[in-house]
Amino acid sequence: MEEDHRAALHRRMREIAVATGEAAGACLPGLLARLHHHRSRLPGSRLLAPYRRWRVRHLARAVDEARLHVEEGRLARLGGLDGRR
Repeated sequence: MEEDHRAALHRRMREIAVATGEAAGACLPGLLARLHHHRSRLPGSRLLAPYRRWRVRHLARAVDEARLHVEEGRLARLGGLDGRR
């Protein structure tokens, strides 16, 4: 009985990983475009420089996290991701 619950939980965790990976994959092109836009801007006001540096760091972290979720979703779709972390 408990094994059935565990199997159902693992199956549900795999479904969640796949769905999260698909959602992250849909967001990734937009994140990459915004990151490229902020990195390629000409230096403007020195007053805004700290904000721009923060924005680039923030977007770079978001891109890294999205790529991680896409990879986890791909692994889950192939059945290689263990739901227990």
